[in-house]
Amino acid sequence: MTSFENRPLQVQRKPNFDNLRRTLLRQGPPGPVPFVELFADPGTMESVLGEKFPLDLRGLVLDSPDQQEPKPELDKLLKAKQVVDMILRFCLEAGYDYVYMYPGIDFPRSNFQAADDTASQKNWSGGQRFWQDEETGPIQTWADFEAYPWPTPEAISYAGIQYLNAVIPEGMKICVDLPGILENASWLMGLQSFSYALFDQPDLIKGLVQKVGDAVIAAAAHVAPLENVGMFFLGDDMGFYSGTLVSPTVLREHIFPYHRKLVETVHAHDKPILLHSCGNLEKVMDDIIDAGFDAKQSFEDKIMPVEEVYRRWGDRIAIIGGIDMDIMARGSEEDVRRRTRQVLEVCGTAGTGYCLGTGNTVANYIPKENYLAMLDEGRRWNREHFGVEQ
Repeated sequence: MTSFENRPLQVQRKPNFDNLRRTLLRQGPPGPVPFVELFADPGTMESVLGEKFPLDLRGLVLDSPDQQEPKPELDKLLKAKQVVDMILRFCLEAGYDYVYMYPGIDFPRSNFQAADDTASQKNWSGGQRFWQDEETGPIQTWADFEAYPWPTPEAISYAGIQYLNAVIPEGMKICVDLPGILENASWLMGLQSFSYALFDQPDLIKGLVQKVGDAVIAAAAHVAPLENVGMFFLGDDMGFYSGTLVSPTVLREHIFPYHRKLVETVHAHDKPILLHSCGNLEKVMDDIIDAGFDAKQSFEDKIMPVEEVYRRWGDRIAIIGGIDMDIMARGSEEDVRRRTRQVLEVCGTAGTGYCLGTGNTVANYIPKENYLAMLDEGRRWNREHFGVEQ
């Protein structure tokens, strides 16, 4: 018996993935607006569930042979199982119709920078926050490329997904969160070096993107046939406040072809695939839609409020989230409730093609009270409009 089965849940709602799938595919009849996020930070899960996250992710992210001693494999496996159980509990208790999980695709690197984490609920031991060093990375030359320990299809772990496939509750499905193609290719060089190499070493860029893209597509192909895998979520940030990180031409030449292959792989098994991508992507929204993604997530009011996104593209692709992170992080509970209702009154009334969520992810710097207020307002709105809480 799993540790999940031994723990009583705090909610009575039965998950309804069929309703979520209908919404993502923009199908009828109208129904309650589901909740969708790419993921929640460990600090958020700790706060909401009132329990300690069992694994020190700092050790995993920064793990390399010259930094740490290898950890006992059994200890890592047991703690990894506890992490999966905790994510499942969180998704159930928060009201999601799916549980997100990752394939073990490792693109190792150590080009991180750190600063103090000022959020009240920390994600990492040591109280630090980490982000990408955009100046450099482990691959700068063809020699680096050839020496790099690229993940092979047989080396990718699917343990978390396979475990969930066996224990997931009725009515719920697995969402496979896939690593980004542009993200990982640029992280392995640092975005600055990546940008120079687009002109100085175009063949290296082509090879780098191919290695990353092939690994992501292989992982999707491996788990797509599983019965309880219901959808996929590609996290691939391509923009910032005023535009795309690299030119639309570069995205069309190097990135979108792999996006299309990935979508085709997933759709061959009749499963939806969602795209999370931050920034101002107005110039490439047609490309994203043409690639075949079923839904788009990550929106920011100062770039384009989600209501306008829904008006412009909601008849061609489902829209997810958009409750702005600034309001979620710094607004009052009433601010969050008011903004949630404003968005739902525009995007949710059709009862399809929109899912409620934050503008990005459930980050640890969002106060628990604000996060729960967004969900509660969504339940209230669904009860008023569709007679169910979602």
